[in-house]
Amino acid sequence: MRDEFRASNRTVTVIAACVAAMVLPVSAADWATWRGPGQNGMAYEKAVVTKWSPDGENLLWKSPEGGRTTPLIMNGRMYFIGPVGDGECLQERVICLDAETGKTIWDYHFNVFFSDIVAQRVGWTALAGDEETGNVYAHGTGGEMLCLDRDGKVLWKHSLTEEYNRVSGYGGRLVNPAIDEDRVIVSFLSSNWGNHAKPAHRFVTFDKRTGKVVWWAESMMPPADTVYATPVVTVVDGRRQLICGGGDGVVYGLESRTGRIVWSFKLTKMGCNSSPVADGKYVYISHSEENIDNTTMGRLVCIDASKTGDITKTGEVWRLDGLDAGYASPALANGRLYHVDNGANLHCIDAKTGKAVWKHKLGRVGKGSATVTADGVIYVGEQNGVFWVLKDAGDHAEELSKVTFEGLNHTIDELYGSPTVCGGRVYFMTRYATYCLGSKESKADVVPVPALAAERSAAGQKPTTMTIFPADVSLIPGGTAQFEVRLFGESGAKLDGPTPKVEWSLVGVKGELSPEGLLTASAHPVFSAGMVSAKVGGLSATARARVTQRLPIYETFEQMKEDAPPPGWTGTMGKTKIVKYGDSKVFQKLAEKAKPSPVWKMRAYVGEPVAGGYTVQADLLGTLARRRFRPDMGIINSRYELIMLGQAKELELSRWRDEPTHGLRKKIPFEMKTDAWYRMKLRVKMNLESAQVQAKVWLREEKEPEAWTLEFEDPCPNREGCPGLFAYSNGTTDKSNGAEVYYDNVKVSVNE
Repeated sequence: MRDEFRASNRTVTVIAACVAAMVLPVSAADWATWRGPGQNGMAYEKAVVTKWSPDGENLLWKSPEGGRTTPLIMNGRMYFIGPVGDGECLQERVICLDAETGKTIWDYHFNVFFSDIVAQRVGWTALAGDEETGNVYAHGTGGEMLCLDRDGKVLWKHSLTEEYNRVSGYGGRLVNPAIDEDRVIVSFLSSNWGNHAKPAHRFVTFDKRTGKVVWWAESMMPPADTVYATPVVTVVDGRRQLICGGGDGVVYGLESRTGRIVWSFKLTKMGCNSSPVADGKYVYISHSEENIDNTTMGRLVCIDASKTGDITKTGEVWRLDGLDAGYASPALANGRLYHVDNGANLHCIDAKTGKAVWKHKLGRVGKGSATVTADGVIYVGEQNGVFWVLKDAGDHAEELSKVTFEGLNHTIDELYGSPTVCGGRVYFMTRYATYCLGSKESKADVVPVPALAAERSAAGQKPTTMTIFPADVSLIPGGTAQFEVRLFGESGAKLDGPTPKVEWSLVGVKGELSPEGLLTASAHPVFSAGMVSAKVGGLSATARARVTQRLPIYETFEQMKEDAPPPGWTGTMGKTKIVKYGDSKVFQKLAEKAKPSPVWKMRAYVGEPVAGGYTVQADLLGTLARRRFRPDMGIINSRYELIMLGQAKELELSRWRDEPTHGLRKKIPFEMKTDAWYRMKLRVKMNLESAQVQAKVWLREEKEPEAWTLEFEDPCPNREGCPGLFAYSNGTTDKSNGAEVYYDNVKVSVNE
C-alpha cells in the first residue's frame, strides 16, 4: 500500500512533465533504456539545465544511493542496479527511487557468485525497463537474469551461469538487457551441452512476461573476449533488425523475431564493446582495438544495414580511423555523432560524412557515454569525478558548467554511467550518490521521437523461416513441455493463421513427444538431453531439451555413455568425459594440451538451481602432471565451493572467491595426495536469517571424521543454487597436458 500511496501522490511537477509528453510515443516521456527513447543517447527535449551547483543551484535532490551505471526513469520512478553493503554482506541490488523526491521506494538485494569480476566492478550493467508492463530487467554480476515488477517483486529469473554456463570476465564486461516488443534480449559468452558445445558469443531472447526462451543465436567465430555491447533495434527495408557487436569482433544484424543472421561486418580483431546506434539503415559503431586491415588502433565506422551476407567489404559507408573509443558508445543527435574516446576526449563528427567537426578534452579516462538534447546541450561525465555541461556551438564545444566530485577520504568519486534526461530533469550517478538537476520554474520543451520505419506487411509473404517455442527447456522426470512452431516471412514478419501439419521428432531426450508437440519426460530418474525437431514442408527447426533429476541424486556414472560428458550437465562440454577407471565408470575432467584457457577450469552444474538446505558429497581423485602439478578440485552446494587447492596446498571454503573479505573465505593448510581417492562433503543448513556452511574431507578408505574440517556462518546467505563439481587443471599449456581429476559417487541429498 505504501508504494501505491507514493505512486499516486507524485507532485504536479512530474505529472506536468509527463502530460506534456503524452502527444508523443509512450517512450518519449521516460528514459526506460540506458540510451533513451531513441536508443541513441539523444534526449528529445530542449535543455532546462545549463549550469548547476552541488550547493543548491538547479539541484532538486541528492540521494546517498550511488553506483556505476545509468539510471532509468519510468512512470515517475528511477531504477538502477549497483553494489550494496560491505564485508560479508557485499551484494548487488536493484533499487527503486521516487524520481520526484529521490526517496527510496524499494530495494532488492542479491548475492554475487561464480564470477571472476571483482568487487570494484560490481553493478556496471544498466537495467532495461518495459513501459508496457512496468517491469524492469537486470543482468547481475553473478549471472542472474531477473524480471521484477514495479514494486520489486521477482516475476521470473534465470541463472545464466548455472543453466547456460555464462562466462564472466575479470573486467566487469557484461551486457545490458534490451527489450523489443514482447522479448527481452541478453548476450554472453558460453559453451554448453549439445549444439552449444562450441565456445561462442550467444544471444538469447526470453519472453518478457514468462521468461521462456524464444530463440538462440551465436557468433560465427570463437569469441576473443567478453564484451558489454548492448543491442539496438531498427527497421531497414521493412525488416526488423536487432544489431549488436560480438565478442568475435563482428557486428551482426539479426532478425529480431527469429535470431537469423541477416548480415555480418568484421570490425576488429578483439571483441566489440561499444554499443551501436542506428538511424534507419545507417549503423554507427566503434572500437579501440586493432583494426582488421591496418595497424591503426581504433575506428568509428558507418555501416549500411540494408545489405545482406558478409558485408565487411561492401557495407562500409565511411570510416574514421584512430578514434580509440572502446568503452563509451556514441550519441546521435541533430545529424551529429558525439563520442567519448578512452582518453576522455569528446569528439563531434558529422554523421553523414564521418568528418571530424571538433574535439573537447574532458579529462583523462573516458568510460561513460554522452547524452545530448535537441538543442545541442551535452551532459557527460569523466571517470575521475568530473561532470560536464557543454553546448555544441557549431565548430567548437562551449563550456557551460564543470563540477568535480571528491569521494571518501579525499579519494575520487568516480563517474562511469551516462546521464539520463527526462521531463526537464537531468539524473546522473557518481559512485557514492545520485543527483537530480532541474528548475522549479522552467519545464521541458519536448520534440517528437522519430518512429521506426514501417515494416513490410506479412500479407502475401510465404514462410521462409521457422522457429520452435520454447527454444530451450529443462524438465524434471515426468515433467511436460508444450512446443509450437512459429512461421516467418522473407522480411522476418510473423505469419499468423493456421499452422500446416507438423512432423515432430525427438533425439537424445528420455521421454515421449506427441503428434501435437507435447513432450513428456521419462519418469525414470536419469539425466538426458537432446533436441526436439519439427518439419513443416521444406522448413525445419530445433529446440533444446534436457531432463534433470529431483533430489535426492545418486550418480555412479555406470549407466552413462563412455567418451561423452554427462548428458545435459552444464559446463562440461569439451573438457570432460565418462571413462573406465578400474572396474567402474567415473567422470573425468580432462587436462589436454593446446586447449584454450577457459577449458582449464570447470564448474559442472548438476541440474537446475534448487532451494538451499541440502548436502553434496562426492569422491575425487587428482593426478600429478610432470611430477609437480596438482589440480584444484572440489564440490559445489548452493553457490558455495569447497576446493582442495593442489598447488597451494590448501583447503578452501568460500562463497565468492573474488570478494574482498576473508570472513566467508576460509583456508587451512592441506597437502593433496595424488592418485588417491578423497571423499568431500559440503552441507548448507538454512536458518531464518543466515546459513551454516560446513565442509569436511577425508581419504575414502578411512572412516568419516565426526568434526567438520571447515565451516562458517553466512549472514547474507545464498538460498538456492545448483549442486556441482569444480576443477582447475594446473600445469596445462599449449605443449603439455595438465593435472586431471576423476569423480565418482556423486550424492545430493536433502538435509535431515
